[in-house]
Amino acid sequence: METETPGGRAAARAAEAAQRAHELAERRTHMGAEHGSSADDLQQAQQRAAEAAAHAEVALQRAVSGHRRAAEGHEAAAAAHERAAERGVGNADEHRRRAAEHRREATANRAAATADTQKGTAPQDDAPAPDA
Repeated sequence: METETPGGRAAARAAEAAQRAHELAERRTHMGAEHGSSADDLQQAQQRAAEAAAHAEVALQRAVSGHRRAAEGHEAAAAAHERAAERGVGNADEHRRRAAEHRREATANRAAATADTQKGTAPQDDAPAPDA
């Protein structure tokens, strides 16, 4: 995963938070089954897991927003290069090449936003069961 861009860093933070939520859920399971933890221990672990999941969701939404903003920025840059080429400013071929490059980057950012959105809506195997 690329972490040199704001969107990449946000996606990395989202992945780390999701991993931490998963680790806490596993720990909660093991604590209750093997160590005979108290109800308070279990409640605290569940609370930490819920907080980690909430942080992961926030990070994921920030990553999606970052990808979308990056796509918009690339589209704007592509349009500026196309206008420069049409007006004969500088090297028209170079402007067209750069416009195409920005359009590819915009497409990649939209795809990353879609992928991150799908990550957020996928069912989780370790999600806690609803309280009865």
